[in-house]
Amino acid sequence: MLENEHIGCFDTRSDEELVCLYNNGSQSAFQQLAVRYIFVIRNKSSDLYNQGVETDDLLQEGLLGLHNAVRSFRSDGDASFRTYAGVCIRNRLVSAVRSANAEKNKINNTTFSIDEAEGIPLPSDFEPENAVILKEELTALINDIKNKLSATELSVLLCYLEGMSYEHMAAKLNMTRKSCDNAMQRVRKKLKIRG
Repeated sequence: MLENEHIGCFDTRSDEELVCLYNNGSQSAFQQLAVRYIFVIRNKSSDLYNQGVETDDLLQEGLLGLHNAVRSFRSDGDASFRTYAGVCIRNRLVSAVRSANAEKNKINNTTFSIDEAEGIPLPSDFEPENAVILKEELTALINDIKNKLSATELSVLLCYLEGMSYEHMAAKLNMTRKSCDNAMQRVRKKLKIRG
């Protein structure tokens, strides 16, 4: 194992050599690849920034695409690692955007209605006009939340409100646990929730 090697000692190695080193146990080799490919990831994600996925999440998905490329690359194939990694990164990014948009469409097609909240007891002296006002306020609140949050953040928030753990959220939303945690932190910040 090459655990004690510094990233600088990999500067002269080819991408293919770094892939081999990483697959033989060198974490530093992947770090060097990540440094080399961060601009490739940014470039490939630049046209996807405004499509429902946060910038940080796109970068993270791009790094996961790079990691998948490193793990599955075969040197006896027809493509160079750079070409292969570019395809893996792009596929991972497009998949993330598609998942986010599918979840957004699912959420946007969900109707939130106070009439469905049968479990909420109302006081016996609750006036019908107050029910209309309450419904309008809830609708305004829901629309405000939808406008402040990205599709990913809204999906994570809904899962959180259902009481799901980050592991369950990640499985349901086809995300990593860290992406779910990052999204929830942004939700708290945007909605100014403490705790």
